[in-house]
Amino acid sequence: MEFSSNHSIIWIILAGFLISLLTSSIIILISKKFHIFIDKIDNLKPQRFHNIPTSRAGGIGIFVSFFIIFLIFKDTNLYFLLAIAIVFCSGLLEDFSTSLSPKARLYIQLLGSAIAVFGMQASITNLSPIITLPYFAGIALALFGIVGVCNAMNIIDGFNGLAGGFSLMVFLCIAIVAFILKVDFIFFTSIIGIASTMGFLALNFPKGKIFLGDGGAYMLGFIIALLLAILAQKNVGISAWFGLAVMIYPVWEVIYSMIRRVLNKKSTTEPDKEHLHTLIYSKIKNNPLTATLIWLFNLPFMVLAVVFMHDDWILIGISIAFIIIYMLIYKKLLSSNS
Repeated sequence: MEFSSNHSIIWIILAGFLISLLTSSIIILISKKFHIFIDKIDNLKPQRFHNIPTSRAGGIGIFVSFFIIFLIFKDTNLYFLLAIAIVFCSGLLEDFSTSLSPKARLYIQLLGSAIAVFGMQASITNLSPIITLPYFAGIALALFGIVGVCNAMNIIDGFNGLAGGFSLMVFLCIAIVAFILKVDFIFFTSIIGIASTMGFLALNFPKGKIFLGDGGAYMLGFIIALLLAILAQKNVGISAWFGLAVMIYPVWEVIYSMIRRVLNKKSTTEPDKEHLHTLIYSKIKNNPLTATLIWLFNLPFMVLAVVFMHDDWILIGISIAFIIIYMLIYKKLLSSNS
């Protein structure tokens, strides 16, 4: 694909959207007919907020869209496609059977992440102006960060459009930055992410006809984290802290969830109803509005991250500011709901 080809970009967006939409529509029909990939209303998961048995295999449409478009436009990176497939399967197996242990999912995600990090030189060594890491430490940080973002995206996947809409916003940010800096692979991949996520959201938001599922959430988190890792290390002028600033919401959500669970002597792997999005929902009792409010909360921080993509300390400050405001809102909601 030529970077400057508007014709190609339009076809990518159209193809990505339609492939994802059509595949998701077929998955809905298959799930209903054969009763597979169904998130039932009688399960005991605390993050369940729907009243109709619904397919949780929405990630399949996004995966198929990525796979087909990469092959059609002959911009195939085998490491990338193989890594996506492995990480996606770590969640899809759970969506299908609900029997895969957290440890098994973690190992599968580490395998996929390792293939991408080594195959695409995505180690995170440059954390200027704070520190520059040696190569193997950068590899370890990249693996930890990518797997962490996979699971962070799954944590925020609780309401119609929440994880999908947030991912769409991040892909837009990455596409803008990649376009400005002329990083072809990142731009190409983020455009596919935008189109395929929109195809999924057409059925997911606001009515929730299909859910992203663990497979879709892990996959979107993986793709976003990998793109940000590659972008930050390409020496094209962008700060290594851009990725943190644009992804601070799911990153802080998972970090704070682990902190409060440890303090409350609860398992760090068990789901609960004490996330920001669940506290907001308990206040307004509206599923799609909950996602919309989270989008709007994140929007100014994402815009600022793009505007100041070159400025290390400003991006660090944006992340810190988000955490402070998050905690103020969280404590206020917690006290009002108790």
